[in-house]
Amino acid sequence: MSTAPVGAGGASVFGAARFSSVGSNTRVAFDLPAGLRYALTPTFSGLRIDVQAGPGQTQTLAARHLPSPGSAVSDYTLTPNPSGGGLAFLQTPFPLGGQQGWTATETTIASGSRVLMLNLGAGLAGGADSSVTGDVQNIATPTPQASLPDTPRSSATATPTQDQLPPGDTSPPLNSGTLPTATPPLAGSTDSSRLTLGVVSGSSVGTPALTAPRIGKNPGLTRVVLDLPPGAGFRVTPLPLGLRIDLTGVSAAQLSSQPGLTPELRAWSFAPNLTGVSLTLLTPSAITLRSGWRDVLLPASGTQLARLAIDLSPALADTSPLGALALAPLRSNRSSMLAFSGAPNRPKVVIDPGHGGSDPGAIGQVVEKVVTLAVALRVRDDLTAAGVDVIMTRDRDTQLAASKTTDLAMRAAMGTGVAQMFVSIHVNSTEASSALKGYGIETWWNPNHPNSQALALNIQQDAVSATAAYSRGLRDTQSLAVLRESKIPAALVEIGYTSHPVDGQNLADANYLDRVAYGVASGIRDALQAGLGANWR
Repeated sequence: MSTAPVGAGGASVFGAARFSSVGSNTRVAFDLPAGLRYALTPTFSGLRIDVQAGPGQTQTLAARHLPSPGSAVSDYTLTPNPSGGGLAFLQTPFPLGGQQGWTATETTIASGSRVLMLNLGAGLAGGADSSVTGDVQNIATPTPQASLPDTPRSSATATPTQDQLPPGDTSPPLNSGTLPTATPPLAGSTDSSRLTLGVVSGSSVGTPALTAPRIGKNPGLTRVVLDLPPGAGFRVTPLPLGLRIDLTGVSAAQLSSQPGLTPELRAWSFAPNLTGVSLTLLTPSAITLRSGWRDVLLPASGTQLARLAIDLSPALADTSPLGALALAPLRSNRSSMLAFSGAPNRPKVVIDPGHGGSDPGAIGQVVEKVVTLAVALRVRDDLTAAGVDVIMTRDRDTQLAASKTTDLAMRAAMGTGVAQMFVSIHVNSTEASSALKGYGIETWWNPNHPNSQALALNIQQDAVSATAAYSRGLRDTQSLAVLRESKIPAALVEIGYTSHPVDGQNLADANYLDRVAYGVASGIRDALQAGLGANWR
């Protein structure tokens, strides 16, 4: 960190940023008060600016929040800390590198004050030039491994070992006695918790030293717990392969763990910085703003410090309510999102909830026939509101025929000559010995119709987008009877694994089912609007 004071008077408070945008680039100007020290850190989700008053100086920063201040800045926040400094964060819709996505310069304006000029844009390059007196801290991200320990990918073309049955149906039935123990939810929170910043209640006394994080291993998931004193602040920043937790009001020596801690956590490290300490958690699997992690701040109890608990698992998806995000309206407003346009007649789609009646399908954390019906009914409601007529192969716990072969043939035939598309909904499963290796969404198609692959792609993309679940991609097959015997564009979507201790919890969460149903309906809508339906228009 550069200790040279910057600024020559004029501005007295940092943080009142000025934004201007030209096209897809945004310029941000910060006045630099005399004596202020700062550090710039480009991250996967934006530019972090740590600020601190110099020796003998005081700074009184005010908390600030400005949503969508520019085309290249989706959010701006300034969080003060008790020591007179703070942390500013410019969130960007694209990742920043050491030189990529941003530039920084310092200049002196007519009043004699120093100004930090930042330019942000996906096509920019250069980073900080020689005029910048603050420090630049680059976050080194590990190179992804060729194969991740808990995330195997099957080939693009896969064939089930038994004709006619969807993937997962060929595994022996699973029950709670053979499955890995389900991971307990974080106490005091829901599985959807993702705090990006917060402060422990109470008054701080000095800068207490942190103890090393505690690591707990559960099936398919690792839990990291930090003990935090009163007044400590934190901000969680997702990295491509990990998390960075910036902590204020605390101290710690430079410290790192041994590598290879658990299948979900490669290593952790403490690094002191200008405003406190940064804890970096490196993971072998990808992390996003909405998936791969969850956290909660548990309040102090008696003499016990507050605990920041962070769960890591590649199977953790977005289980927040669908209406919680600005881009995802509540169920009552979904028709505006899914509204179908451009059709002379209402299209018809067959929705097939897999299994039913005496055929339960896969059994694990959930029962397949129950979940597929719950999702299919949601898809029906979403599509109906969007102007699509839906034919259900079943709308209750029943089956079409006692014979599995006859049942599948009857389902496949329901859309012939009357519907534009056929979509079957299933839940995946794998044997107990490999349960931790199966999670995420995949969509199957058959060359029964020229448009089946494109339909499957639309469903896969939108279902993954709605849930932030791990994408297992598309699978093509010659053997699935419900697809092979269909005469119209057809796809079969596996919405998660009941055999996985974390993904199974996703499937038991009503918010996740809302999201995956919305994604499937959205994919069907997109496919219809692209003209992929049979015998229509």
